[in-house]
Order: sequence, then C-alpha cells, then structure tokens
Amino acid sequence: MNIEGISHSNIRTISRTGTVKDSAPTIHAYAIQSYQDLGPASVSETAGTYDTFGKVTPTAASFAVAAPNGYDIYMPVRPGYSSTNLALAVTDPSAEPFSSGKTKSEVVYAARKAVDARHIRMAESGEPFRPKTNEAVDWYTVFGDLDRRALNAIQTDESSFFSSVEREIAHSIMSQQQSLAMGLYHGPTRLAGTFADMEDIDPSDHMAVGKAGALWLDQVSVEEKTTSSEWMEQRAAAQYLYESGAKQAGVKSEDLSSGYKFVDMLLQAYRELEQLGDGHELNYLPSYQKAWQLFVDQVPAEQSTSTTLFF
Repeated sequence: MNIEGISHSNIRTISRTGTVKDSAPTIHAYAIQSYQDLGPASVSETAGTYDTFGKVTPTAASFAVAAPNGYDIYMPVRPGYSSTNLALAVTDPSAEPFSSGKTKSEVVYAARKAVDARHIRMAESGEPFRPKTNEAVDWYTVFGDLDRRALNAIQTDESSFFSSVEREIAHSIMSQQQSLAMGLYHGPTRLAGTFADMEDIDPSDHMAVGKAGALWLDQVSVEEKTTSSEWMEQRAAAQYLYESGAKQAGVKSEDLSSGYKFVDMLLQAYRELEQLGDGHELNYLPSYQKAWQLFVDQVPAEQSTSTTLFF
C-alpha cells in the first residue's frame, strides 16, 4: 500500500461488503425547503425559525462568535455573515463557541434553529439560498455559526432533524477543517497560493502530515471520538501515515497511541493489509472486523457502513 498523501481527494471508500468506490471530495449541492408559505418573518434575535415539522419556538442568540484566525478566508461567506466559528476548528478543534454547555440533543436542536435562521435571513434579503454557488459561499453562509462539535452532532444525528444531504455538508466541512490543520490545502482555488504562508507543514512530508493529523484529531470532543466512525478511521489513517513515513525515513517513530482500542485494532488491520500485499481485502481481516466490533460495542447507536483507506 503506497501512501501518496492523506488528502481527501484521494480517499477511497470501502463498503462493508468489500465494494470499492471513490468518495466525493466536495460538498454536495442540496435543495432546501421552500419558505414561500411561511409568511413574513423577522430576523431579530427572537424570530421563530422552521424545520420539517413546522415552526420552532423563538430563540435568542445563545452562542459566541469566534475571532478570526486567518482560516476563515478559505470558507467564504456572503457579506454580513461570518464563518469564524467554522474556521476556529482548524487551530482549536476543541473550541465550542456554539455548543458549549449543551447536551448533544440540545446541540442538534440549536443547530437546526441556527441553520434555519440563516436560511430565512438570506431569503428575506431577496437572495435566497442557492444550492450551487461559486466557492460554496452559500454553504458556509448557512453553516457559519456552527463549531466542530455542532457539525459532528449533525453528521451523527439519527433524529431526522437534518437531511442526509445536510449531514454530508457537515461531513465535508469537517473534512476541510482536518485537511487544513494537516497542511493540506482545501479551499477556493484562487487562494491556494496564500496557504503556504499559513502553514509550516510540508504536504509531501508524510511524518509531519500524519503527526499533525493525529494530534489534531486527539483534540476534538470526546463526543466525536465515541460517536463518529469517521474519527476512528481518520485517526488510525493519520497514525499509519506517520509511522509509514518514519519507516521510509529510517527513523524511530513516536508513540502516537490514541488511547482507544478500536483505533489500535484498525491500525493493526492497516499494517496487516500492507504486509499481506495484493490480493487481500481489508474487510476480511479479523483485526478489521474486531475494530468495528469494538466500536459498535462502545457506540451501539452508531450505524456506520463504510471505512476509509489512504492509497
């Protein structure tokens, strides 16, 4: 297994049945519910917002807006809006300007209202949300209030408060946050040249990229670590990349153990697959099956159907 990088552009998705398919590296466009029958709405802090079940009770702004950290330029928004809460995760994935003090179910509910409130505000401006915008401006505009924990709450939500496409958007933004934190550019093409000045990580240095990814993923919320199979996969892949880079460089690798048995077992499966070579599939390895069993036993509500490998 030759690792060429850990960019989300070369992730391949392996289903539990063994079928391999390319994953989509960009946020998928989606259609939002029409607000034409909702009537006039105020954009004040006490404005009611809406979801698929009807009107949600009024809410006041009960979250903070993070200061710019320089990465928000890679998550462009409409004038008058901010994506600083999204960008904050690049430098501090543990920060919770939106979700602090809330249970996961409360985060899901608050995120639904925040997203709907932005939809209404955009519609009232005469320029409603458009599913296809240059540089995904409208996607960042709609999700701009949310922090990393809120995005994970959406991605792993099973209450039907969010559509499958909204969960894909949350997943894609989370992937972007991780990529930027690892020194791998993910953002508007016109700004690619500015990213080198933001990072001191050489994207061709597998040790540096892998270590940065592992340490960054260790900082996310415990909630994400124990409810997101994506975290398990990415954490194991980042450590594997680091160790492989160290081996290629002929240096002793540091112990980057995550402290989670299911991550350790998945990492073991990656190593075994490399040793076995061509003609073998990850999902048939006992260590791979054990990793998933450990994860499911710890998080029985999580219904994951795929895993990822970096080639």
